[in-house]
Amino acid sequence: MVRVSWLLLYLLSPWCLAAQLSIIIDDVGNHRNDLQLLQLDPAITLSVLPSSPYAKRIAQQAQQQQREVMLHLPMQGSRSLALGPYGLSENLAEAAFKQRVLAAISDFPEASGLNNHMGSQLTQQPQEMHWLMQTLAQRQLFFVDSRTHLASVAEHIAEQHQVPHLRRHVFLDHVDEPQAIAKQWQQALNLARKYGHAVLIAHPREHSITLLKQLNLPPDIQLVGAAQRLAMQAAKQPKELRLVKAEENREQLKQTY
Repeated sequence: MVRVSWLLLYLLSPWCLAAQLSIIIDDVGNHRNDLQLLQLDPAITLSVLPSSPYAKRIAQQAQQQQREVMLHLPMQGSRSLALGPYGLSENLAEAAFKQRVLAAISDFPEASGLNNHMGSQLTQQPQEMHWLMQTLAQRQLFFVDSRTHLASVAEHIAEQHQVPHLRRHVFLDHVDEPQAIAKQWQQALNLARKYGHAVLIAHPREHSITLLKQLNLPPDIQLVGAAQRLAMQAAKQPKELRLVKAEENREQLKQTY
């Protein structure tokens, strides 16, 4: 398993010199067809739904490929949807909340990080986000804020607990149509060039997979995993990171999803 303590090994990589794009595919494991995701570029990260029928098989095979695996942990959203046995909600006491996170981590030792599935409600709650980040810090996992709501406090609290973290910049397939996907893809490339890095989240949908199978990155963009990017982030000066994040926040307010 790739652990955060190993991240600095990437600092001497030539990738440090290029604009970087991290691609995470969410909702992995619900369907047998998701096995085809293992044929994509090995730098693409797969985020598995821990209670889905094919999650374990895909996570194990991804690890054999030395591909990054993340947990796509269900969290309470704005709608009343079933979250499953690993789901996190506001009505859980601290011990039960942390036990669910630890159960998912224990059941998927292949995972080196975690992002939220749904979570537009829970990621706005400071108490629950403190519990989550305490657990991730204990287990040395990183966090990617899927940013399903602009009022998310998850990233800020991850920083308080010194949990390595990233945020989603672009959803590739919020609108599942080729023209819309092409537009979002170009937006991700533009943001990578602007900030030096961008995180693109996609889903196992036909049009998205077609684009990713034919992945043809421009020469000035390097595809990297989330853990690899975190090594770069660790090398940046705190002031530089704060300026970039402030700029990213302004950019997010311009976007609709």
